[in-house]
Amino acid sequence: MTADLANELRNAGFRGEILREEPLAGHTTWRIGGPAEALATPVDREDLALAVRFAAEGGRPWRVLGNGSNLLVRDGGVRGIVVRPRRALAEVRVDRCRIEAGAGAALPAVASLAAERGLAGLEFAAGIPGTIGGAVVTNAGWHEHEIAAVVESVEFLEPGGSVRRIPSGECGFGYRRSALRGLPGIVLGAALVLRQDDPAAVRERLGAFAASRRGSQPTDFPSCGSVFRNPPGDFAGRLIDRAGLKGLRVGDIEVSRRHANFLVNLGRGSARDVLALVEIVEREVRDRFGVELVREFELW
Repeated sequence: MTADLANELRNAGFRGEILREEPLAGHTTWRIGGPAEALATPVDREDLALAVRFAAEGGRPWRVLGNGSNLLVRDGGVRGIVVRPRRALAEVRVDRCRIEAGAGAALPAVASLAAERGLAGLEFAAGIPGTIGGAVVTNAGWHEHEIAAVVESVEFLEPGGSVRRIPSGECGFGYRRSALRGLPGIVLGAALVLRQDDPAAVRERLGAFAASRRGSQPTDFPSCGSVFRNPPGDFAGRLIDRAGLKGLRVGDIEVSRRHANFLVNLGRGSARDVLALVEIVEREVRDRFGVELVREFELW
């Protein structure tokens, strides 16, 4: 089945790399995940559109893999095609206060480029381990700052191959979410509008955000980033900490001793371990404080 799927994609004209039964643990920041039936890396936008159209028209399951943060892949892996478009969508163009960034561009790199050009508004993104595409789909942010504040429009590829521009006001941005996640298709990139400022001041703020993240979040072990969204008026990490759950461990997955809203992989953690620990944390916080935690990561 796997060889047939890969061969069919290649015979359809796909020019990029296709890996059969590729373990996704090496492609996620949690370092967890079973194999993808076919992991396809397009060489350019045309190649990407071909892969998406091939999957959609054939009724084959397909998914998009960015940087692999905020993602948990089950131990059994996923069937169908996993498209990894990062190389094909990595371009970044700056025109005065406007940045056109491909969905595959690394968010921290775009924030650093903006700082070098004296463009303010993305400093909060320093150290967020994701891509522009993932950031837009999830409305990535840090405390009160969100990428939605600087998004002018989103370029979107529909399964049939047509491309359209979606204005920011139609993206349905909310706290760590957007309407883009539910749309069939893939984000190709985003237009960001920033404001001119003194480059040194922007770089200083960028450095301060990066230092704040390094000082408060675990970086010594793999994680997906924040596991739960902050409930209204509170912080998920504070509730988990107050419940006495720091250091709680299932298998090789542990509630971080530095920041309780991070579950770190101590070496050989599995998706089963993660889900078991997540359920314990959810139950304890619900029983102690009456708060239903909402998961921030995507589960494949």
